[in-house]
Amino acid sequence: MQVSALHIYPIKGCRARAVSTVEIDHLGLVGDRRLMLVDADGRFLSQRADPQLATIAPELDGHALTVTTGGASPLTLDLDAEGTARTVSIWSSIVTAIDQGDLAAAWFSEVVGRAVRLVWFTGPSHRPIDPAFTPRADAETAFTDGYPMLVVMERSLADLNGRLEAAVPMSRFRPNVVVNGGSPWCEDAWRGLTIGSLACDAVKPCARCVVTTTDQVTGAQHPAQEPLRTLAGFRRQQPFGAIFGQNVVPRGPGTIAVGDAVTPLPGDR
Repeated sequence: MQVSALHIYPIKGCRARAVSTVEIDHLGLVGDRRLMLVDADGRFLSQRADPQLATIAPELDGHALTVTTGGASPLTLDLDAEGTARTVSIWSSIVTAIDQGDLAAAWFSEVVGRAVRLVWFTGPSHRPIDPAFTPRADAETAFTDGYPMLVVMERSLADLNGRLEAAVPMSRFRPNVVVNGGSPWCEDAWRGLTIGSLACDAVKPCARCVVTTTDQVTGAQHPAQEPLRTLAGFRRQQPFGAIFGQNVVPRGPGTIAVGDAVTPLPGDR
């Protein structure tokens, strides 16, 4: 098996950026979900309630952020580590993040249609992984839904698509690492894996939600909630619900690239 695609999501909930190689640090893929939009109460925005986030395309080059979307002039911004510290929430986590100022807030508020602010996971920010699934006490993530990396299989998607009236692209599942080879759903048995020379723990199957029904270019949602409806019909696992892919925690820093070999390590961690 090998890596066939890599994706980072500079702003949580917004459009993916394909990369050919990426560094891994203690939070996961460098540049992945280190930025997030929050509402007036400091709660995170997601495509679950704001599917139009899929139309927002961020590019992050170091600390230089450029964001584009239809119908608005691009936003260019140098990320500011010295901005106002703001308490924000993502699921049950309370995180200190750095506000990126009024210019960014005005731009995103206009696009989203309500008052929002852009915050950066840096400096004082810390977010431990759910202790029920963490492989070690010091494991952290940034503004992901809960884990540093999401790994999915092309052949699992092919099996799902064979059950649908209309196939869906892998982008619906918003993965970080896409793997070809292997057999459909073989990721269920993973307890660990190596990606190139990077060793990782596979800690939890990824429970899927309504975001899988959202077109990742237009933001339109499928009227019959596909592919989630079909996935739930044959991939429901208690207590998680419909599952697709594996949540993964790297064991240390490194670099991964398209073409890297992927080797599962079943058994105990």
